[in-house]
Amino acid sequence: MKNHQLTQTLKGAFYVAIIALIALIALWQCRPAFANPTDWHNNEVSEQISRQARAEARKLWREENGDWQPNLTPQAEQELLHYTAQKQKEIDRTFKQ
Repeated sequence: MKNHQLTQTLKGAFYVAIIALIALIALWQCRPAFANPTDWHNNEVSEQISRQARAEARKLWREENGDWQPNLTPQAEQELLHYTAQKQKEIDRTFKQ
């Protein structure tokens, strides 16, 4: 009788040890997510990353195009108005169907 109880106790301890080992492995795999502050967990870091990205984009724009976007030529404006009207007609047709 005592032998049976000992066996049951050892089986229970074995299962608990296996479950604890699986939990430790799962937690160990999640460790990289918490290693460094990221924008996922920290709004200040997210804002800093956004500010840096916007600053780099502005710098690149100014290098390529100057400080301001040039005005449209009359020909380019007419082409864009025609294109916009054409696309609006396509959208209107899809909603009427």
